[in-house]
Parts: sequence; structure tokens; C-alpha cells
Amino acid sequence: MATITFNKFDLGIDLRKSAAVSDANRLREMKNAYVTTGLATAKRPGFVKIATLEAGTKGLAAALGKLHTFYGGPDEIVHENPLFQAERLVCAEEVTDDENSETSHVAVHRAVTDVHYVDVFNGYLYVSAQHGDVCRHHYLGDDEITQITDANCPHTRTAIKTASKIFSISPDGSTVRYSKTGDPTVWTEADDAGFLPTGLNALGNREANALGLYRGNLVVLMRDGAQVWVVDPDPTAMSLAETVENVGSSYPQSLATVAGDLYFLSDFGFRSITTQQLVARLDDLDIGSPVDTLVRPVLQKLESTPKAVYFYGTGQYLCAIDRQMFVYSVSRTSKIAAWSRYELPFTVDAMDELDGVLYLRSGDDVYRLDEESHTDDGQEYEVILELPYMNFKAPGVLKRVYGVDLVMQGECCFSMRFDVRNVEAVTDEVRVVGNTYGGGLIPLEVTGTEFAPRFRNLTGEPFQLDALTIYYEPLGVL
Repeated sequence: MATITFNKFDLGIDLRKSAAVSDANRLREMKNAYVTTGLATAKRPGFVKIATLEAGTKGLAAALGKLHTFYGGPDEIVHENPLFQAERLVCAEEVTDDENSETSHVAVHRAVTDVHYVDVFNGYLYVSAQHGDVCRHHYLGDDEITQITDANCPHTRTAIKTASKIFSISPDGSTVRYSKTGDPTVWTEADDAGFLPTGLNALGNREANALGLYRGNLVVLMRDGAQVWVVDPDPTAMSLAETVENVGSSYPQSLATVAGDLYFLSDFGFRSITTQQLVARLDDLDIGSPVDTLVRPVLQKLESTPKAVYFYGTGQYLCAIDRQMFVYSVSRTSKIAAWSRYELPFTVDAMDELDGVLYLRSGDDVYRLDEESHTDDGQEYEVILELPYMNFKAPGVLKRVYGVDLVMQGECCFSMRFDVRNVEAVTDEVRVVGNTYGGGLIPLEVTGTEFAPRFRNLTGEPFQLDALTIYYEPLGVL
């Protein structure tokens, strides 16, 4: 009799190698689960609906102790739930007095169709919002008209706050404009407001798509390249620090700062600015390569805008793409850098974190990620864990498996694939409940040269897998 135990799943999904040669701690599938700091795999928390908002608002942004939504109509919207606050965005229309040729602005109500960026600047919200086919920047101070009326304000989707300024990509993408220091409503100011010549310094595509922050510097991403700029309240102190080739993004809302690094979604998968600057090739340090083959087909059928956030509550980078969420669990202390994926019962229109709780908006419904819940608002979801084919360090040797033991919480249906050439070659499922060590092994008869253990959970209860022991006997070389 021989035994082999697997008790580390710290690398999550990794599809870079063939199923027949992958390591035991690199899973082929980790659906609706994640890697814990104890190197186990656990069922993801559930999503609990906390509110159905009054119709007419868009977006969801955590700021000043509230979750803010936005609308542009003339009729006031007030949310019954005190956790939410609806903000009216009033546009401006330029009018000219024919008698003296003076121009002024009048308030115009345009419905908000999407919200691209929200941040707090000097105690007020700065917002980039979509109004039908036009985008407008708003500063929610004390004025009736919230739209910024400076002619040099870019009014584009992408914006970011740093160096006491707001930076935003110009309409043609060839420059990145910035506001006056300390005043985001002023974009025309000699020796203070201005622009960065990003297109002039581009090595490939000149059109900027996204803005991010990396160690206090501004990162400007094109589709096929990136620039790192030193920014400062004093425009004369700004300079181009680094140009990074062959890494970029077309998805501005996928950027998130994680432990001093900048993660984002490129046209080919998830990437990191730090990785590309310090490493000459794509290898284990390239964060997205383990799941590139999963992400690329999803991007080809993209229906909605990818949105990402770094959730401090769990130490995870979460990127929602249509009805999937790709999750990168990071822990330097536990040496974890693992991908998994969640299947969602809804598309994500917006998400943000407030007071350690992650909230997601889909239509007018708002959900929170609840660690005490293991259903999606009462609906059970399936957890699947699948290891690669393993030969128990004896390739080409026929083996007879006759039992397994599991260290786990909850219950699952366990089975084993036994022929890498035939995905349908799999044993019948065996239902296992709780820790089986010390209680007699779980009988499971199968013969082959390599085996891929598979776990499936479909209950409304917690589930966590800590270890698997397989009992077998070698039968000889084929």
C-alpha cells in the first residue's frame, strides 16, 4: 500500500502547462472559491441584496461615509435607505448675449447614463459622468451648475486625482491635461494648469486610454504601451520617468493599486506595470499569464465594461467582466499569489468598498459581499475544484486507487478523472461529509497511470478543503 497527500493549493488556477504535467498546487479549475492564507481552498462569500434603489440613478461610489449615486433629471431623487445618497449632476449650456457678445452658462438637465470616475477633492465630489453620447466632468460644490465650464477641461471618461490636481485625457487622446493646483474647476491658468505631451513621447499607439498611480507617479496607458510620469503641484517639476513597451490597456476602469503595484486588464489578459519594468520576460511574476487562456475568450465576447477594485477586506484584486469575476488573492506574509474565478448571478454596473464592506450594483439592485452568507441572496451556487493529472511521481506505472481521505469543512461530491486523453473518463461521484481522517477511508476504485481529483459543492453551507490523501498500490510498468 502507498499513500500520497496534497495539502497546498497556494497557486490557484494555472493553465500555462498541460493538464498532464502541471504541479499539484496549480489547479485546473477553481470556480466560486479562493485560496485562504492557510493555503487551503474555501468557498467564496455570498452576495446579499441590501436594497433596490429608487429608479433614475446610476453609479455607486463610496465617499464621505455614504454610497453615492448620480442622476441628471430635474426631479429630485431621494433614497429611502440612509446608506445611499443621490447626487444631482447639472450640466451647462453656453449662451451668447447678442447685444454685448458676452457668454454665460445656463443649467441644463441631462439624464446620467453611466458614471466613470468619482473621487473627493477638497471635501466635494469630483465626477466624470456620461450623459447619453457626451461625457461631462462635474464638481459638486455649492453652485447650481455642477458641470465644469472651463473650455480646457477635457470632459473625457478617464480622470484621476494626484499632486493636488485632477488629470484627464484629452478628447483626441494625444495629451493628458491637468487642472490648477487645489482647484479642479480651473483648467486654464498660466504657470499652473496645462498638459503632459504623452502622444509626443509614445513609441507605439499615441492615444491614451487609461490613467493609474504607481508609487506616487502617474501612469498613462495606451493600448500597446505605458508611460510613467513624475507629477507635482508645480508643473515645472513634472517629467517623463519611464516608458514601458508592449504593455497597455483599453479598459480604464480595470486599474487598481495593489500593495504598491498597479494591476490592470490588457487586451490579452491581466498585467502589472511593476512586472514589465523589472522583468524582461513573462514568467511566474507576470500576474495574468496563469489565466490568459480563460480571460481572452471572455474579452472576445465582451458585453459590458470591465470594472475592478482592490478589496482590502480580503486582500484581493477583483475584476468583474460580464457575469464573471476574476479574483487574484495576494498575501506576502503567506506567500500567496493565486487566481480563481467567481460566477455571478448578475452583471456588475459599479462596485466600491465602504467601511470594509464591498458593495456591487446591478441595475437598481445593490448587493454586499457577505462572509457569513454562502448563497447568492438565497440562491445556491456551485463550487468546483479540479487538480491536474498526477502520476504520484511514478510516470508510466499502472496504479490502483482504492480509497481517499479528506480534511475539509462542509460536504462535497468527490470524483477522479483517470485518462488525460479523454475528459469523459471520470469515476462516479462519492458524497463526502466533513473530515474523514480517523473515521475510515472513503472507498473509490479506479485504475490508471495518472489521476485528476475533482471536488464539487452545491449547498448553502460553508465549504473548505484543507488536504487530500489518496491510498493506492502500484501494479507495474505498462
